[in-house]
Amino acid sequence: MDSTIINPFLKTTITTFSQMFNITPSLGKPFLVKQQLVHDWSISSIIGIVGDIEGILVIRLTQDLALKLLKKSGMGYDNEDECNEMKIGLIAEVANVISGNALPLLSAKSLDITPPVVIQGLNHTISWPSNSPKIGVPFITELGDFEIQISITS
Repeated sequence: MDSTIINPFLKTTITTFSQMFNITPSLGKPFLVKQQLVHDWSISSIIGIVGDIEGILVIRLTQDLALKLLKKSGMGYDNEDECNEMKIGLIAEVANVISGNALPLLSAKSLDITPPVVIQGLNHTISWPSNSPKIGVPFITELGDFEIQISITS
């Protein structure tokens, strides 16, 4: 996978977290994603990319970090059910902003994103397309770590 495709997503991830939450994530070492039966992530937001370039972007994090980001955003809630709905909406919006801001930085002429889908649960799995590599990039913040995973075919 070409770095000119991945780098816009990494750049917009840092910008999004800086603007939305006033924190600057540090990049960890990229790696090839393999199917994990056990992992640290309890919430994932998935966005499809369609057009001249096709693929999937996933942001993965813990429920604890999602709650901290919700509090950092200033959005309030009255009960646990509302808190959970707000976390889902926030993480979906983060993935949406990252993808939406990365697309204009790509050289493709025709691109669009699908609405985000959020899945939750310990050790949940994502079914990836088998025709392209999957790259994971960890990010480190003072509130907790998260990961971006990207699978793109061009």
